[in-house]
Amino acid sequence: MPSLKLPTYFGLPWPEPDLPPGEPEWMYYEIDVSRDAVCRSIEVFPDGRIERNSIEIEERGGRDCPSLIDVALKDGFEGTEPREMSRADFEKLWLNGVDTPFWNVG
Repeated sequence: MPSLKLPTYFGLPWPEPDLPPGEPEWMYYEIDVSRDAVCRSIEVFPDGRIERNSIEIEERGGRDCPSLIDVALKDGFEGTEPREMSRADFEKLWLNGVDTPFWNVG
């Protein structure tokens, strides 16, 4: 997938001008282009709450999770303008988050 130029760590604001209730203001991602995978994600909400998820968190229940999105990276982030961030900044947010799996719950 050499044509994809996503940074390894980046953030995206909510994609619409009006933020619907219950949705995050910002979404942050750690990706692995070689695996075509979102490895970790962080959502930051207007009330300051931070939820995090990862392939590892999703696989705790014994189910396989190759990526946190169910489409190819090029499709999942097409048309976005990611704001690159450092790994250190991503890790600071990650440490303040609460594990919140969304694929393999129940």
